[in-house]
Amino acid sequence: MSIPGATPGGDVAEGPVDDDSTAGSGEIDRDSGPRGGAATSAALEDRYGSGRRNRFDRRFAWSAAGILVAAGIGFLVFSGWQNQNQISFQDIGHTVRDDGSVDAKFEVSAPANTPVACAVEALNKAKATVGWKVVELPVTEERTHVVTTNVVTTNPSTAVSTRTCWVLEGDAAKR
Repeated sequence: MSIPGATPGGDVAEGPVDDDSTAGSGEIDRDSGPRGGAATSAALEDRYGSGRRNRFDRRFAWSAAGILVAAGIGFLVFSGWQNQNQISFQDIGHTVRDDGSVDAKFEVSAPANTPVACAVEALNKAKATVGWKVVELPVTEERTHVVTTNVVTTNPSTAVSTRTCWVLEGDAAKR
């Protein structure tokens, strides 16, 4: 097999090569090559995709990443602001005085100088509510309060729980 432009010693001659595929044009036809030309180009596009679609995919990925980062920052900012005014509570225990009353002990954490109220519920064996009381905590400089209160019940109670606590607003806060 002979290579166009090669000398008998194997050296390649310098200058333009004059064979049938480039004759007269001075340019190389990139679609026609030794392995199939246009068919090879189509096969490569099928296998690896075209550059235009890849650019669209990259723009979409960067846009999606930007939106996710912005949403994450927004979540952290807003959740941080809400935690500063959040009230938490935990039951410590209870003591049954008699069939008609029970003492409940619980701890409340709230921002200092904030008027807070909590709802305490007494339950019987069937988990039915047999007593209920709303307790307003005194406004103090302390963040944590341990509260003991007596809840009057209609039947003997077996459990007491703090259902919820909230910040008092308006006229209730001025009492």
